[in-house]
Amino acid sequence: MSNDSCNLPLDTDTFSLTCIYGLIFSLGLPSNLLSLWGLYHLGRSGSGGCQLVYILNLLLSDLLQLLTLPLWILYLQGAHRWPYGQLTCELVGYVFYVNVYASVMFLCLIALDRFLAIVYPLSSRRVRTVRVAAVAGVVVWTLTFLFCLSGLLPSVFDSDRLLCLEKYPVSPAYAYFKITTVALGFLLPCAILGYTSAHIGVTLRRSPSLSDHERHKIVGILVVITVNFIVVFGPYHLVCGYRFVSLLLTNEPCGLERSIFFIYRLCYGLTSLNTLLDPLFYIFLCPDARLELQRSLPCLGRGQNTRKKITLSTRATNFSAVSFNSQ
Repeated sequence: MSNDSCNLPLDTDTFSLTCIYGLIFSLGLPSNLLSLWGLYHLGRSGSGGCQLVYILNLLLSDLLQLLTLPLWILYLQGAHRWPYGQLTCELVGYVFYVNVYASVMFLCLIALDRFLAIVYPLSSRRVRTVRVAAVAGVVVWTLTFLFCLSGLLPSVFDSDRLLCLEKYPVSPAYAYFKITTVALGFLLPCAILGYTSAHIGVTLRRSPSLSDHERHKIVGILVVITVNFIVVFGPYHLVCGYRFVSLLLTNEPCGLERSIFFIYRLCYGLTSLNTLLDPLFYIFLCPDARLELQRSLPCLGRGQNTRKKITLSTRATNFSAVSFNSQ
């Protein structure tokens, strides 16, 4: 199997990406649905605030991205040939890319929300509202969709070779678009994350009023966001930047495409791992997360209820023994 223009070994990524997508889909779909169910009940209880809006958008973005993975698995198993037509390819391609960068933006909004809540708790009250969070969510979706549409529209589907979201070699316009996504979709969010994390760290050290539990929760949020950016999005955007900058400078684009094809495709597939990490925000940011899940899904609370009963019976036994000995 090879590409007509660059003679690329398109079968080299089939096994690895199929395993990655299959594992992510099988684990990510139930965890995101469970988190969305808990968020729904948490919202009905009237708690959560603006952070609930950001997490809800983040999980919805992950869910839409997850739903595209079975089609990508079939595409890989079909030797990189898209049998579902141009319209379906464009729709699935846009959904996949839009949700990747929408997730990045909502991670930045969560980091900014924590930054304002900790560093400027009083002056940021007017900004940290549900209405502002809802407007910010609409803005993120709109800008991300328009940005991806402007770059992907001429390059999503190759009708001659039935390639979807792939083109070898790429056009200069598409290369410039991808370089822009690296700058705006990775480097800028990393700068925002670094700035907010540094100020949050200074504030945590200077604030004696915060309990250890609150400190650990804040640190946990920053760790999850950092891991998402460095481990999940970092390799792809670094390889992506190298690939497309080099393609603009080289006189032999096909040789470069062949040398970097497998590592680029592997890093591209790893970006979907964020759908497994994002549900952790539901645990870190929502203090009543487990309680709401146990109330809405009694099967999750049986183990805890059993432990509570055992603990209570143990305490009662110990109390009886102490009373007997004192007599």
